[in-house]
This record gives sequence, structure tokens and C-alpha cells, in this order.
Amino acid sequence: MNTVAYLQAVRVIVFDLDDTLFPERQYVQSGFRAVSAYLREKGLVGQDVFPAMWRRFNAGEHSEIFNRVLEEYGIAPQKALIDSLVLAYRTHRPEISLYPDARTVLAYFYGRRQLALLSDGYMQTQTAKLETLGIKHCFSAIVLTDQLGRDCWKPSPAGFKEIMQTLGSDPAGYVYIGDNPRKDFAAPRQLGWQSIRVRRPHGVYAGESAPDTDCEAGFMVDDLYQAARLLDPDFTTP
Repeated sequence: MNTVAYLQAVRVIVFDLDDTLFPERQYVQSGFRAVSAYLREKGLVGQDVFPAMWRRFNAGEHSEIFNRVLEEYGIAPQKALIDSLVLAYRTHRPEISLYPDARTVLAYFYGRRQLALLSDGYMQTQTAKLETLGIKHCFSAIVLTDQLGRDCWKPSPAGFKEIMQTLGSDPAGYVYIGDNPRKDFAAPRQLGWQSIRVRRPHGVYAGESAPDTDCEAGFMVDDLYQAARLLDPDFTTP
């Protein structure tokens, strides 16, 4: 049986969350707006600093953005203040929505295959994302790896093994759909799962390459419609 046939035979489809089911940039925008609002509420700035944060993010600065923006506005980036901004970012109620293809594909496979979700990230943050998206009911199992411990974040196989303990131990029955080649696919490949990388044109990790062949997904697609057609030839794009 060839690889495509293996894909069509899987009984459990396991999804990543960020940049697989919804745009991660959307969450970053939402978090930056929450931080800007916090700074104004505390009287530390008199204007919206979202544009300054977003400009730096789009320029490739993905760490210490709060420090740099505070310095830009003449505010010392003291640790206590930075910690409070990080907390505001991680605990805000996000303004995010599913990709249209994610909504369609989840609805199509719900009831046809078992669906599960495995996602890294801080527990409170990922829980808020799921609550906002309203998709928890779609999944027979949800593993937020932070609940297992920080050392269980991908590429650790711990979360994948947790799903197998819940839904069955035959690895040939699983496929993982994710977006980040640096951490998403090494563990499922090691366990004998199938894997699909969704390389969305504007995804945060669209330009990333796998560090070695053991980290590459078995298939590469541009969106979840393509993934769905690999999994079920009867699926038709709306």
C-alpha cells in the first residue's frame, strides 16, 4: 500500500492549532492591541503603541519587542513592567477566527474520522484560543502539551503518546497536520504516524526549512483543502 493509501486509511486526524487552524499573526495582533491598551490604562503612554510593535514584528523581531518599544517611547524596560506586559499578552481574550478551510475541513471530517488536537503554548493562552474559536467539541482528544510540563512541548513525543493512550495505540492509524518543520513532525515520524505540513503563504513559519530529513513531513500542502483531498478523495473544495 503506497503512502497516499496509508493517508486515506488513517482513522485519527490530529491537528496543530496556530497557523494550522487559525492565523497566528491574528493572535499576535490581538495580543499587541491588548498590551497597548494596558499601557494606556496605566498612564504609561498617551497613544496607541500597536503600530510600533507590529512594525517590529513584521521586520522580523520576534523577541524583546516590548523592551524595544518601551525604549522607543522613553520608558525604561524594567523587569516588573515587562513581566506585566507579557502577562497581559498571554492572558488577554484573543480576537481570532478560524481559517475558512479549517472550518470546512473540521465540519467535513467530524463524524467521518476521529479528530484530535495537539498544541504547544502556555496553557492559559491556548485554552483562551480554543474557547474563542469554539471548536473544542470537534475533538475526541485535546492535548495542550503545557499541561504535561514544559519539557513535553514539541518536538517531545509525550503529547503524541498521550493521544495514542486515549484513542488507540496503533500508530499507522494517525496523521498529524501542522506547520512548523522545526518541531512538528519529528516525533510523529519517530512514532510511525503519517504527517502533513500546511505551508500557508503568510504563515509565520512558511519560510522555515526542516533541520534534517527526520523532521520533514511526509506531505506538503498549501492549505487544508489540499490536505483533505489527500485524506479523502471524495472531499470536494467548496
